[in-house]
Amino acid sequence: MPLIMAAGLGIMIVNNNAQNSALSNQQTTTTTVKFVNSAIIADGAVSTQSQATLNFQTSGKLIRLPFKEGDKIRSGQVIAQLDNYALQKQLTVALNNYKITRDNFDQTQQNAGNQLLKQQLAPTYSKAVANVDETINDALERILDQTQMTLNNSVASVDLANYALQLSKLVSPISGIVAHQDVNVAGVNITPATTFVVADPASAVFRAKVAQTNIYYVHEGNEATILIDGLQDKLSGTVEKIYPLKTTLPTGQVVYQVDIRCDDLVEKNIKLDQIGKAIIQTNAEKVALIPAWTVINGNRVWVNENNVPVLRQIKVGKIHDSEIEVTDGLNEGDKLITDPKLIASLKYSIL
Repeated sequence: MPLIMAAGLGIMIVNNNAQNSALSNQQTTTTTVKFVNSAIIADGAVSTQSQATLNFQTSGKLIRLPFKEGDKIRSGQVIAQLDNYALQKQLTVALNNYKITRDNFDQTQQNAGNQLLKQQLAPTYSKAVANVDETINDALERILDQTQMTLNNSVASVDLANYALQLSKLVSPISGIVAHQDVNVAGVNITPATTFVVADPASAVFRAKVAQTNIYYVHEGNEATILIDGLQDKLSGTVEKIYPLKTTLPTGQVVYQVDIRCDDLVEKNIKLDQIGKAIIQTNAEKVALIPAWTVINGNRVWVNENNVPVLRQIKVGKIHDSEIEVTDGLNEGDKLITDPKLIASLKYSIL
């Protein structure tokens, strides 16, 4: 016997037997409504916001390694140096060539100033040439331009040789500690792939990896509890920074990095790269995420109530990619009908 139900938009006449059979046999057409947890748990590790990774631009023999891992280092100090004997000689040659070029340039300028250069050029041109004075002046101008360009090239050669010499040293751009070195002794050949890392422990944070489905509910200022592996004490912190670009983990999970500031990380001398978990308190309480396309007219969805499709009125919030927030009208465990063809195929009508 047909059942008459109020459906918000009108009166829905439902054929119970047909719909019960259709919904009970179409389990793949529904999804269970789940609410976003108000406390998000994310894996992470202790890191620093002030950190520099250094590499040489060329290969060479490492002749100086003044620091070891864990040593303190100040900004501007040399962390590693390559053998620069050949580079020093190249700079000497460049400086000698510059001196020769500069002398030639000055002499040419002087000859041009006292008309000697013009007198030297004049016999090379026949007086039969039209506008002989203009032709000589043009030749004189080209000679002066060429000597200027030769001098400029010499200066550039000195700059390049000096720059190459500077690149033979790695200088720390920040103060902190030597967090990592790919080599431990001098006297070995290294490549640009050899890495040196300097980090500032005073900028230590817990860097959590928050799933992209939860990142919308994490904001700067959210309180968090940090659990470091091997440490019994729970640490309290605050979300300080949310990185704008997502990262794909080796497992394929897509996450966003979130920095949690915690003074105890510094005070308790927590080591860098120690792993743990962060429990972030969010504003996601009583918020459900459902496929945005299932919302009708911005405020209704179809749900399965005891194998009967019911048009439920809801309140929606923000849209996140293909999903939308529901702040009222749905309960945990409700069966949301996600197949519009199923609704169309059922025997009902809206009056």
